[in-house]
Amino acid sequence: MSLIENKKKEHTTSNKIKILLFIRDNCNFSADIYKKLNDNISIEVTCVKSKMRGETIPNKIQSWNGDYIFCFRSLFILPVSLIRRAKIAAINFHPGPPEYPGSGCINFALYDQVDSYGVTAHLMNEKVDNGEILEVRRFKIKKDDSLLSLLKRTHNKLGTMCLDLINKLINNGNGKSLIAEMVKDFSVEAWNGKARKMRDLEDLQTLDINIKKSELDRIIRATYIDEFPPRIELYGYNFYLNLGKQNKDR
Repeated sequence: MSLIENKKKEHTTSNKIKILLFIRDNCNFSADIYKKLNDNISIEVTCVKSKMRGETIPNKIQSWNGDYIFCFRSLFILPVSLIRRAKIAAINFHPGPPEYPGSGCINFALYDQVDSYGVTAHLMNEKVDNGEILEVRRFKIKKDDSLLSLLKRTHNKLGTMCLDLINKLINNGNGKSLIAEMVKDFSVEAWNGKARKMRDLEDLQTLDINIKKSELDRIIRATYIDEFPPRIELYGYNFYLNLGKQNKDR
């Protein structure tokens, strides 16, 4: 069930910037972003937390009206009808560069053995990870990066980008003008292909019984975490990989 928080501050709301914030429940980065926005007396923030995929956006949120919608690690896919309720902009913070739209972005980057990764802020439209790009921040992938280490660094970079961009917009007298400038500045960036879905990641994690060790090592590095390990399907049974501490620490 989705959680909604809307803390009212003790002075007039007529001239406040109204923000609808979608974040992830049980996420320290999400909690920090919400706290910093909620502590700002010039902002009226409504916060919706998601716990799992497939949740329904609460009905009371569908009638929200305000200035900005921000999505940070949220599992909701927002309908166009809600996106259009943001007078200035609806912005998503994607935990990957434009080369990797959709789900499993970190996983496929590790699988492809690329040298760099990144995070992207973009306007939202009717498609997932498709809107105009506002900013991209890139960083190196280390040779010894695991999925968990890259996830942690990515979420840290994404959280910093989120707060930086929100602060810019709040402190700027003309948010629409600033957004137009950012779109122009990052016009060289473009989404690469169709956004992947969770099914694509599940397919990557489903191992062939005759897999070569080199391919297995790539998939383990790209997809292994304790909660969602790679698996083999055999005679109607699923066998899940379980790495011991010694192997995980190599």
